[in-house]
Amino acid sequence: MTARTRWIVALAGALLSAVGLSAVGLSLGSASAFATAGHRSPAPHERVRVMTLNTFYGGDDLDLATEDFCATPNGCAETLKQIERAVKDARADIVGVQESERNTERIASALGWYGSDRAHVMSRFPIIDPPGGDGLYVFVEVAPGRVMAVANTHTPSDPYGPYLVRDGGSPRDVLDLERDVRLPAVQDQIDVLPRLARQGIPVTLTGDFNSPSHLDWTQAVADARPDVPFAVKWPVSAALAKAGLHDTYREAHPDPVAVPGFTWTPGSPEADPHEVDDRIDWVLRAGPSRTIDGTVVGESGGPDVGVGLSPWPSDHRGVVSTLEVEPAVPPVLVAPATRSVTIGKALPVTFHAPGKPGERVALLDRRGRTAAWRPTGRTGRQDGTVTLPTKSLRRGEYDVVLRSNGGKVLSKTQVWLYPKGEPTRVSVGRSTYRTGRPIDVSWSNAPGMGLDWISVFACPKNKCEPNSGYLVYTYTGSRIEGHGEIGPDSIGAGDSWPLKPGRYVVRLLPDDGLLSVAESKVFTVS
Repeated sequence: MTARTRWIVALAGALLSAVGLSAVGLSLGSASAFATAGHRSPAPHERVRVMTLNTFYGGDDLDLATEDFCATPNGCAETLKQIERAVKDARADIVGVQESERNTERIASALGWYGSDRAHVMSRFPIIDPPGGDGLYVFVEVAPGRVMAVANTHTPSDPYGPYLVRDGGSPRDVLDLERDVRLPAVQDQIDVLPRLARQGIPVTLTGDFNSPSHLDWTQAVADARPDVPFAVKWPVSAALAKAGLHDTYREAHPDPVAVPGFTWTPGSPEADPHEVDDRIDWVLRAGPSRTIDGTVVGESGGPDVGVGLSPWPSDHRGVVSTLEVEPAVPPVLVAPATRSVTIGKALPVTFHAPGKPGERVALLDRRGRTAAWRPTGRTGRQDGTVTLPTKSLRRGEYDVVLRSNGGKVLSKTQVWLYPKGEPTRVSVGRSTYRTGRPIDVSWSNAPGMGLDWISVFACPKNKCEPNSGYLVYTYTGSRIEGHGEIGPDSIGAGDSWPLKPGRYVVRLLPDDGLLSVAESKVFTVS
């Protein structure tokens, strides 16, 4: 809900498309996904508790003692522990994390869980990043050999609709704003998630939507709340509902007058002096599932807080909902444990196959030649994990494939192999650009997190400042390698484009954070 962080909406508007067919954050640990093979019993009904939680800049920026930003780098050590405690106290099984800033897998590891920095999802069940998920959703194996789909999102924070209403905006003003700013941010979810639900896969979508719900701004609420002067059919929630995604909190508490369930805000160093409370953090569901209950997770004694914790470690309250789901057998797939592989290290690959004799998992180079392969089993297995060797292979992009006995490719995903110690790199195509000309950028060996971004930074007076003062930027779409342009259609271009004559660098920064991992050579704009 803060202006500093750049939201995931940029993935849809960025010039770089998200890479498909990959796996990030599949922590194999002592239990690997799809470990059970053979005949399956009828679909079980499982109860899972799904939580959404905005961690406020990764959970390491808020000083719980002062309720302000940390004065020292180690000043927030206890805040991450409180976030872990919040997850435990909520008895959550699956958590969608917003503002994680490289800490999703870190928090998951502390909990002994699985985590995906790409999808910003963590779970006590194994996580599989399937072909076609493209970072938009992952599969969570909630029962042996059976999965549900979990997606997480964070729509743009500014301009904020309730502030516009507070400051005199009309219903039309609000609807225009939401349709321009936030509705595009959930279009991918609207396009993809209902399709999974129609295939019989239970789906959940968690997020900080930075928008109230049309279920909350009703005429009855307008009659009861001074800060709601009129009813609004908020476009984001209405569009998701039309697509078949049900608001679990409102299913559990259908009266918004009696139980508002505010999640914004229990307090924030960045709170507006004339703050507006609202319910902008949701757990949505679709497909074969039903809501059992839902509650707010927040500060002890807070309004409608069912799971309380003191001190509370975020500027948002969370929500946890208990769902009964009918997990589904996944589609045929291969899912590598990582998309960036150090040459010489083994690559674990989880698969779900037809289970016929002669099926195998293989690693193919760019020419389609087999670099390594392993059978799925002597007589064919439906589910399991094989390990592919990478010793002596060349650097570059490879395909991990599942092949039938006849050689047909049944599923395919991409990985990149790098020598040990190869750094992340980012570069620009020219040493000099004319004013207004787009900057062509390339990168390799990127972290591949969900909100990795590339930005132009000024280098005034022959000095490139540290990671502050970013100008125009774009997201990598979580791609390990890629290329594209930063120009008039990129984020921040309205204020910063065209670049003024001067010296600049391009930096790659992981997961919406402000610490770069790679910097280009200096280039000039003239």
